[in-house]
Amino acid sequence: MAATRTRRPSREDKSTPVPSTRDLTAHAKFAYWVGQVAEGQKGAIFALFLLFYYNQVLGLSGSLCGLALLIAMAVDAITDPLMGSITDRWRSRWGRRHPFMYAAAVPMAIAVYFTFDPWVDSQAGLFVWLLVFGIAARMLMTLYSVPHMALGAEMTNDYQERTVVVAGRSLFGYLGQFLVYFFGFAVFFASSAEFENGQLNSAAYPPFALLMGAIMIVSIIYSAAGTHHLIPRLQRPEKPQAHPVRQLLLDTGEALRNPSFRWIAVGFIVVAGPVGTGMAFALYMNTFFWEVPPEGMTYILLATPVGTAIGYLFAPLLAPHLEKRQSLILGALGWAVFAVAPVCLHYAGFFPAPGTTGVVVGLSVFAFLAGLVVSQVGVAVGSILGDVSDEQELVNGKRQEGVFYGAYAFVNKATGGIGSAFSGFILDLIDWPRGEHVQSAADIPPDALFALAMVAGPGLALGFIPAVWCFMHYRLDREKHRAIVAELDARRAAGDTPLPVTAGPT
Repeated sequence: MAATRTRRPSREDKSTPVPSTRDLTAHAKFAYWVGQVAEGQKGAIFALFLLFYYNQVLGLSGSLCGLALLIAMAVDAITDPLMGSITDRWRSRWGRRHPFMYAAAVPMAIAVYFTFDPWVDSQAGLFVWLLVFGIAARMLMTLYSVPHMALGAEMTNDYQERTVVVAGRSLFGYLGQFLVYFFGFAVFFASSAEFENGQLNSAAYPPFALLMGAIMIVSIIYSAAGTHHLIPRLQRPEKPQAHPVRQLLLDTGEALRNPSFRWIAVGFIVVAGPVGTGMAFALYMNTFFWEVPPEGMTYILLATPVGTAIGYLFAPLLAPHLEKRQSLILGALGWAVFAVAPVCLHYAGFFPAPGTTGVVVGLSVFAFLAGLVVSQVGVAVGSILGDVSDEQELVNGKRQEGVFYGAYAFVNKATGGIGSAFSGFILDLIDWPRGEHVQSAADIPPDALFALAMVAGPGLALGFIPAVWCFMHYRLDREKHRAIVAELDARRAAGDTPLPVTAGPT
């Protein structure tokens, strides 16, 4: 760190140091983790069902779906970092993060419900409905998720403990996905006499969204209330935000000057396309290419969060032996291999035939393995951003968790949004049939099925090459972070920043 140029923080940059590990109770961590259930639900619902519902079930043009989702992503590109800048500098008796967490709960659930209960049926009407409520749901998730993720980085400054906090948060995010898949295919989209593939039943979507929204409200409120007692010991800005847009530009410029953050952000933006496309096409592939019934769909979709959950449990054990950069690279490459292998093996003649029990087992195994390895990516990047916040404080005297996690929140949503948008255009490009007359694989032309498989199979792997190259340039390792924390502690001991305001045990 000798070559790093630093400056002493000015008076307006001063903030309360991050609490140490000993201040963090098991209940506080659990309450924080529970809050990720809501984001896991919303992410799974939008990534898996949104394009399929509007395009395949309601018959909206794939290009119009893609256009609506691209516009929504453009809005996210502004609101996510803006929310990060706002929450970093927010002053209230409830701190910087909690007011937004409380405020988002009910409106977000309402927006998610109405997204899946359109009151129109024309192409123009469906496009506008998807655009308006899709943007509303995303903005309200931003209002919650950016402060929530930034809160995690403030809860401890310990290198290893941050990995535990992020691993637990990621685990509960997959619990949210589990709830979506279970209630979706085991209850609302189960096979019936009228709909062999229940996910083609438009009447099942509104009650499904209503239940998911109710669970979201409970998740968010419990998390905010369960971490409320930490507010007195968390970071507090000394200067209120007067010009949020101007401050956003300044904060974003400062964040992008950090090379650690820059390489991670670019890598995840690059990888968002193929990952999101694979998620958007999952329901199409399982329904029409692999001919999996709804009950089999449950096993395949749940295999990924189960594998990921197990991976999260092992993440704290692997952390002492792997640098976070290594976890990123191995996780990304592992996901690419296991995600595209079934299609490649199918055309090579080494995979079970579509419509059989064997294909359900095979897809479940590969989905489990993909989840097992990709879990390390989620844990690593969540923990990395906390480390980068420490580095940023050393360089310019400011902690910018909100800006960094705002960018991460955008990439998380971009994974589903960009993928779904691209997928919508691709569906029109390959002349994919849609509407009520499409009920099974027999209604899909063979050329369209082949084109879909090539995009959702080998085509996805290509996007990982530049992403891995970006990850290889991340240089903030364990030893460098230890030196950064030691320097920050020395500054605080010398009086360069205020001492933490601590509260009694809770």
